[in-house]
Parts: sequence; structure tokens; C-alpha cells
Amino acid sequence: MYINGAFMKELYLAGGPYYGLQEVFSRVKGVARVRAGFANCSSDSPSKEDIYSGKVEGRECIQVIYNPKKIDIVSLLSLFFTIINPYTDGIQGKAEGPQFRSGVYYTSPEDTMQISYYLTFLRPPIRTEMKRLENFYEAPEEEQFYLRKHPGTYTPIHIDLLEELGTIGKAENERK
Repeated sequence: MYINGAFMKELYLAGGPYYGLQEVFSRVKGVARVRAGFANCSSDSPSKEDIYSGKVEGRECIQVIYNPKKIDIVSLLSLFFTIINPYTDGIQGKAEGPQFRSGVYYTSPEDTMQISYYLTFLRPPIRTEMKRLENFYEAPEEEQFYLRKHPGTYTPIHIDLLEELGTIGKAENERK
């Protein structure tokens, strides 16, 4: 895929409420676009209510479009596994349920070796699933960048600390 003439790759990451993940990855240099949504759903065009009720299986997830010349997949995975808990099955902080299970979903077969290799070094054995992306449905526009619109919303990710440490940049609306 090309954006503004540059070759881009995509990766899908699930690990708790997508609000925090979207906010963090949108501030990473080399990431061109991040969309919140639902991955590997058992039904077409599911609603958040369908997924939360268990009527439809799916994971809260983000789509990360990135420039591989500016950031590599290993750096993205390192950040991801720093901010989520890969050792639980559907629990991220206070957020509990199958929709919050952690996962790494790929679209390109060439990424499977790098992802698999990275995952082998995480100990003890993790609960994060690694699968080919079957489908991705974007969350409604009002859910995109939800934390910027509703800063008091709970997220298990310590975004202020990541910003303070220089791991991520300032929010788009805070940049000068």
C-alpha cells in the first residue's frame, strides 16, 4: 500500500480497550495512520454492543499503517508488549472480557517469521494470539481517538509516563 507516494505496511494489534492503543501508536514516529476497530469477527459489520454482549466474537483492535523505512515491526512489537499484559486471557487492567484478549494479526506472510521469532523470546509463555487477519471493521467515527475527545476515559496504559519518557510524542492537538 502507498500513502503520499511512500510504501507502507500494516499490522493489527489487540490488547485491551482500543482507546489507549490508538492514542499511543498514533504518536509513534514512522506510523502514518491508526484506526480503532474490531478484528477477526464472527459476523459482518458487528457493533460494539454485539461484541461486548458475546453475540459476536471479535477483538478490540487497532490497525497500524507504518513506514518500514522509518520504524520496523520489531520496534512496534516491543512497544506493544511494553504497554499490554500478554500473560492474561482477556484481562487488561480493569477491562475484562474475550474482546480484550491480546493479539497480533498480520496480513503479509512475510511478517509471520518476524512476529513468531519475536514472540518466542517472551517468557513465561504468553497468552497473546498470533493469527492472520481475517477481517477488520472500523469502529464508528465517534470512537476514533476517543481519549482525545474524552480525556478522563479509563485506559490501563500509562500514556503520560510514555510521553514523559520520550517513548511517544505529544498528542497531535498538543504539538507546536
